[in-house]
Amino acid sequence: MPNKALPALGRRRALADRILRIAVGFGGGAVILAIALLFFYLLWVVAPVFTSARFGPPERVPVRAAETLLVDSNDSGDVGVRILPDHLVEFFSFESGATLNAYQLPHAVRSARRHTESEGVYSLRTPADELLLVQARYDVTYVDDQRRVNGTLRYPMGTNPIAPGVDGWPLAYDLMLSDSRLSIASIGGTALHLKRFEQPVPGAAAQESSVLTLPIDARFNRVFFGPQGRWLVLLSSTGRAQLVRVSQQRLVPLGTQNLLPPGQTVLTAAPLLGRFSMLVAGSDESLRQWMPVASDSGQVLASVRSFDLTAPVVALASESRRKGFLALDSTHQLKLFHATSGQHLATRQLDVAQTPRVSFTPRADAVLVLDSAGNLNRHRLRNEHPELTWRTLWGKVWYEGYNAPRFSWQSSSADNAFEPKFSLTPLAFGTFKAALYALVIAVPVAVLAALYSAYFMAPQMRRWVKPTIETMAALPTVVLGFLAGLWLAPLVERNLAGVLVLLPCVVVLTLIVGAGVARLPRQLLDRLEGWYVLILVPVVLLGATLAFPLGQELETVLFDGNLRQWLSLEAGIDYDQRNALVVGLAMGLAVIPTIFSLTEDALYGVPQHLSHGALALGATRWQTLTRVVLLTASPGIFSAVMIGFGRAVGETMIVLMATGNTPLMEWNPFQGMRTFAANIAVELPESEVDSTHFRILFLAALVLFILTFLLNSLAEFVRSRLRARYGNL
Repeated sequence: MPNKALPALGRRRALADRILRIAVGFGGGAVILAIALLFFYLLWVVAPVFTSARFGPPERVPVRAAETLLVDSNDSGDVGVRILPDHLVEFFSFESGATLNAYQLPHAVRSARRHTESEGVYSLRTPADELLLVQARYDVTYVDDQRRVNGTLRYPMGTNPIAPGVDGWPLAYDLMLSDSRLSIASIGGTALHLKRFEQPVPGAAAQESSVLTLPIDARFNRVFFGPQGRWLVLLSSTGRAQLVRVSQQRLVPLGTQNLLPPGQTVLTAAPLLGRFSMLVAGSDESLRQWMPVASDSGQVLASVRSFDLTAPVVALASESRRKGFLALDSTHQLKLFHATSGQHLATRQLDVAQTPRVSFTPRADAVLVLDSAGNLNRHRLRNEHPELTWRTLWGKVWYEGYNAPRFSWQSSSADNAFEPKFSLTPLAFGTFKAALYALVIAVPVAVLAALYSAYFMAPQMRRWVKPTIETMAALPTVVLGFLAGLWLAPLVERNLAGVLVLLPCVVVLTLIVGAGVARLPRQLLDRLEGWYVLILVPVVLLGATLAFPLGQELETVLFDGNLRQWLSLEAGIDYDQRNALVVGLAMGLAVIPTIFSLTEDALYGVPQHLSHGALALGATRWQTLTRVVLLTASPGIFSAVMIGFGRAVGETMIVLMATGNTPLMEWNPFQGMRTFAANIAVELPESEVDSTHFRILFLAALVLFILTFLLNSLAEFVRSRLRARYGNL
């Protein structure tokens, strides 16, 4: 009977082993497949970021050839508007070229200019050297599920022309329109004039509200408004520039400087979106971006970056929603650039005899080219993510409004002229900073606690302590983050000195109590063996209790009762309520159970014959621990620390609620940071799908994924080397 049962039992075991082997193999393969799919999905979302811009083939728009002063389109690019000198404004279809609607202007027009800040707003110069402002509006309706666009024309400042200057037509002018207010800056001879107009009611004629005048050098022949009209930039043909600050009562000159080398001339100049900076093209084939920055002598124009050219630029056109621009050179080569990234994106050779007019459509998805005969061509443009290059992602960039290049993350703003800042360096720095401060607190506590639990603690107590600490790992991090942000951060702010002296106070008190316990009778010490933690717990609590009043006394004596003020004024260290110290305390509490449990298992798993052999040879327990047990368990301890580090790198809720999410690059423990994980959690729900912001957040997730993979690979490599070296002790 036994001889028949054993083969049957063996077959069942073999079948069970085979099934288990297949199940384990399938599970492991599924995990690897899931990770690979996650990686390739992130890569698929991010890949379009690195595609280059390109022009499509030119498309002839079949409109009737006629002298045209200006051409533009609606937001979707299917309906256009052109201004003709014979009192006519036409709305037409880009597909058929048919006229959809036409308006007769109240005055003849000699020239027209498009104003980027207000889409669809154009200033028209009349034969009487006055300005008439018009705005093209596009109303969309659906009839029988068919989309129809009706172009309408309105007059933002009324139908009466406005005199831009004081003494006839100026040499140059620029204007800013905001709601019912209009400001016109003009140069007339040796004077700069700033006129302000207001419209009392919509549709009424504009009324002049004020005129400011400033004597200037007669060589200035160009004028540009700065952002929100706070200053003016004057420019001469030789590259001489002057900044003028605008106030309610007067114009204040700020100084002059040369933007070009001697002997060179300005061919063309244009402001970028927002007017924080200006493009200046010189006869020396130079094209530079200039913007006002603060210096010791006041506001000056600084050359932010230059762009590569092969011929002098004769015309410039800026995008209306981004910092991109077109540069048309003397060989009729059209080049596409982006100001923030500083890169040359694409080139198109135009087949025209004379210099054409070029402009972007509102979405910058096409370029309109109008030749001297009135023929219109549309060049489709694919340029979805021009802001992103390796340098803008990881290097320093000189952004508008800053005095020097810097790392910065700022993805959105209430201002339409905002320059997005997508540097991942502050996020990477914040990720490592948060993890570092968490490990500084967690590793000593967790590893030393594991040493005591595995090697010195009584077995009866270990059976209670270890499960209790491991249960702490189940605490929701959102709860820890909530407590850190709303309870711990204000507590640390109110008792900063007490928190800083907490550790020294506890250590000193522990040493004193330890020295006293060591003098107890030997018989009592033997009975306390393994139970010393019962003495340490009240000692630690007492030290923590004494630290806060002691910190207040030290703060009063050494820092005049205000440590945070002393740090700010004397040491130059800023203090934010939600900072790295708070994150380190809260995240350290979250990481301690993981590191403790794995370290304790590694120490407890060291074969007992190694420690017994060392003790038998006369080594003390401390020598056995440091010379034998720690070395043998070092691969497991290292793995525990690296797993804790990975946990800290990927932590989201604690960092989100306890740091303030400020993307700073400072090791200051009293300032916050922003990490990859927290940034994704904050901004991804609000980002537009497939936008640059959306894809850059996925890129941050991909970087975090790769970073975690590299850290785990490095940890496995070091662990295997340690095991090979100390595994045979």
